[in-house]
Parts: sequence; structure tokens; C-alpha cells
Amino acid sequence: MKKKSQLLMLALGTLILSAGSMVAQTANEKLEGKWEAIPEGKDIKFEMRRSLRSGNENYTLTEKLNRTDLEGFTNGQNVTFYLRRPAGEVKFTGNVNDDYGEGAFVFTPDAGYIKSFENYGYKSLTNHSLLLFAFKNLNIDYVKELNRLGYKDVSENNLIALTALGISIDYISSVRNSGIGDLPVGQLIAFKTQNISPDYIAKMKKLSGGDLSANEIISYAALGIDEKYVADMNQAGYKVTGNQLIQFKALGITPEYVKELDSYDLTDLNADNIVQLKAQNITPAYIDECKKMGLGDLSVSELVQLKIFNIDKPYVDQIKSEGYPDITIEQIIQFKIFKIDKAFIKKSSDFLGTKPSPEKLVQLKTVGGDD
Repeated sequence: MKKKSQLLMLALGTLILSAGSMVAQTANEKLEGKWEAIPEGKDIKFEMRRSLRSGNENYTLTEKLNRTDLEGFTNGQNVTFYLRRPAGEVKFTGNVNDDYGEGAFVFTPDAGYIKSFENYGYKSLTNHSLLLFAFKNLNIDYVKELNRLGYKDVSENNLIALTALGISIDYISSVRNSGIGDLPVGQLIAFKTQNISPDYIAKMKKLSGGDLSANEIISYAALGIDEKYVADMNQAGYKVTGNQLIQFKALGITPEYVKELDSYDLTDLNADNIVQLKAQNITPAYIDECKKMGLGDLSVSELVQLKIFNIDKPYVDQIKSEGYPDITIEQIIQFKIFKIDKAFIKKSSDFLGTKPSPEKLVQLKTVGGDD
């Protein structure tokens, strides 16, 4: 889960950097670069890039536009067409064949647009940010609505993320009205990144049996927790909710795994202990092996300790064959911790002239080590 969340935030960070701050350039200058176009249904997907002095190409923007948004878009050689938006004008020149095209572009920001954003505190918008705003058709009314909803002093990077992800005022309002309350901008961005809808929030609250925090809902969505997973787990006999549900899904605990555990006579099996077993990668095959050790009834905590200290049947058989057929789980764990083996038992027996008790063996090992 943690890794997945980190990857999502890394991807979003890359988006922000590429769209907003890859090249230091004032918004009073034109932005020039290369473009490529690929048709996708009724839309055209544009890939805008700008070459740095090093010669390496840095892709700054990939976005779809409807053909109707493009003035003069046509197939042919040496064509010129435009995207005109409040943020400014993008002039495209190049060749287009069957709506596939490539060429050069020049973006000229609109001075009035820049001034309107400066009035709301955005005094250093780069042309990369403004190009994104042009493609997304962002206007100052969006910032005004954010202010009205209490989102004041939104940073430029957060404004870029809100715009790039298409987080509309309607989406923000619908999430707030779902009972989750007011969310910080960062959580709004995380919600949209995970495609969390008010309907999903309502379903997860119902399935979890109570209120969920915003972070829990984000975790649910990131892990792919859905109605079927919860229903299948309930059917397996475990009504897990909240953080337990997150732990189950993050560890890959399936209803089948739970049912297999239930088939064993474990003395303290519950949802929390299932998490412990899975976290130690304790499989039904390992439980079968432990039962064949002849150590009596096993609890979850004992199984976990056996796995942590890598106690297997050959080791237990070796100790039993050395004259300790009734050794307990606690004693075999102590033996493994102190590295008591066949050689040490023989050495201790020779030293004492008799076979020492399990307690005496541990005492000798503690005092004398391997000597």
C-alpha cells in the first residue's frame, strides 16, 4: 500500500514539474516547441515538448482536445491552426495526415489573464503553467470559486494539480456533501487521483459499518477494496472494518486464505491474528508441518514464533531424538534462540555425566555460550 501511494505521489509530482516548473521562464515571453498529434475518437491527443539547450527533449504536456476547439485544423502540408483560450493563443504549424501530425508551436500568453491571476496571489506563473491552463480552458472564475469554498492561498503547484486532474468545483462540492467534510487540497488531489466518487464513499462507509476518515477512504481506493471483497470476507466469517480491512487487503489476505486457517484447530484465531499469520507468510503448508512436529495444540502466537525463529520439523525431530521427546513449544523456541543443537547436547551431557534437563541446557548455554 505504502509503495503504491508513493508511486502515485511521484507520478503527480512529475506532472507538476513537467507542467509548471521545468524551465524558468517569465510569463511575458512566448513559449516555443514541438508538437505531435494522434487522433483518439472525436479528440486529438497532443504531445507538446520543448528542447533544452542540452539537446534533450523534455515533454511538458500531453493533453486531448476536441477538434472543434482547434481553429483551422485540417489535413495537409504546411498547415496552420490555432487554440485560442483565455490563458492565451497556441499557434500550430506543420503537417497533418489523417489527423496524425507534427510540427512547431508558439504559445503567446494573454496579459490580461496573467494580471487577473496576479490579483489572486499568483505572481510567478510560468508559461508552462499557462500552457496547461490554456489546454484545460481554466479561467479566473475557478480560482474565485475555490476562494468561496474556503480554499484560499492555494499554491501554484496545487493549482496545477487541480487543473491537470480536472478537479471541478462540482466535484469538490459533491465530495464535501458526501459526509466526509472539508478536505485539504492535498486530500482532494489524492481523492481525484484515485477516482474516488461520492458513490464510492457512501458504499465504503456502509460496508465498513461506520464512519471512515479521508485517509482510510484513500487507502481503500488505492488498494482496490470494493463491495465484492468485503462481501466475500463477511461470507468467510470475518466482518472486518476500518483499519483491519486495509491491513487484510494490503497483505493480500483472501477469503480462501481465511477459510483455510479456519479449518485448523488454532486456539486464538481472530482478525488481528490472521494479520499476524499473513504478515509472517505462514501458509497452510507450514501449519501442517508444525502440526507434524508433535508439539501439541498450537496458538497463533506460537505459530508466529516458530516461523520467526525458523523452527522446522527436522530441527524438532533432532532435539526429540536426543532424549527430549516431550519438549514443549516454549522450550523448543528457547533451544532455537540459544542455538542448542545435537552437538551442544552431547557436550553438555559429557560435561555433567548425565543428560541435562531442558532448563539446565538453556542455563549452560547462557553462561558458557558455545564453550
